[in-house]
Amino acid sequence: MGLFNKVTELSVLCKAKTALIVTSPDNKLYVCGYPNCDAVIQQYLTGKDIVEDGEKKKQEEINVETLRLEYEAIEDKLEEEKKNFEDIITNEKEKGDSIFPYWWDDSIDDMDLETLEEFTASLQNLRLNLGSAMDEKKLMFTFQ
Repeated sequence: MGLFNKVTELSVLCKAKTALIVTSPDNKLYVCGYPNCDAVIQQYLTGKDIVEDGEKKKQEEINVETLRLEYEAIEDKLEEEKKNFEDIITNEKEKGDSIFPYWWDDSIDDMDLETLEEFTASLQNLRLNLGSAMDEKKLMFTFQ
């Protein structure tokens, strides 16, 4: 339901009146709107503003503003965390360490038989993939 989330996000961030109607392949209708789909469609068809209860509208505006502020705070925190993560990755690369160890470096001492068989199959698959990639590169190199 990403599309509905985007419509709601647009309504909250831009204080816009929105309506979205989606038809599924089996002809089911799904709607999403703010303040509500019917009111937005009615305003579009008639050209008249939506008449809302003053107290209800005021409370709704307060709720929307609160949600918008929360959203912006979370978005800022997400950007900060992304930057921190990028800094960690950069530092790990500079040190030569890896925050994400390669699966083929896992210790086999603690693996049971089934896990060892899966590990062996994965290594064989990796070997085949590497061989195919090398053959492809050699073939490309000979045609250049």
